[in-house]
This record gives sequence, structure tokens and C-alpha cells, in this order.
Amino acid sequence: MKTIGIFYGSSTGTTEDIAKRIAAKLGVDASNLYDVAKASPSDLAGYEVLILGSSTWGAGDLQDDWYDFLAKIKKLDLSGKFVAIFGCISQCDGNGQRE
Repeated sequence: MKTIGIFYGSSTGTTEDIAKRIAAKLGVDASNLYDVAKASPSDLAGYEVLILGSSTWGAGDLQDDWYDFLAKIKKLDLSGKFVAIFGCISQCDGNGQRE
């Protein structure tokens, strides 16, 4: 079986919860779950499969911790890795207000 790392950014805990549920369904040990606020680029290296999760805010903005993490991993060579992305969205009107 391919090695799977799950990386998530979560402000309210919802995306973290979904990441844990995905890990449980796939049989991924909790040691392979990473909060991107605390992760380093080298954490990605040991995995053949990367599952990346983020919530969105306002008009579809990424969860804040992802901006810093993406800047750190921007130049990494991820060729040969399988990547899956999941997202949790807020339901807002065009002005960023909950409907």
C-alpha cells in the first residue's frame, strides 16, 4: 500500500475533523496527519500520496495557515506523487455574510 500523508489547515476544527475521518476510513495512522501551521516542507517527502485539506473563508479564500505553508513548499518537486484535495466551505452570500 502506498504511504499516505494528510495535511490540513483548520481554524475552527471542522477541517481537522474531516481529515481525521478520512484517515480513519483509509487506515492512516494519526502520526501521518499534519496541521500545516506546524508542518515543515520536509514532512511531505516520505509520502507517495498527499491528501491536502483546507477550509475556505469569505469569497473562497484559503484557510490562513495554507498561505505560509504553500510559500514554503512552492519550489518542492512533487512529481511522482499522487495528490488529492478536499475542502470545507462556508455558506456565504457575495458579501461574506452567512446565508
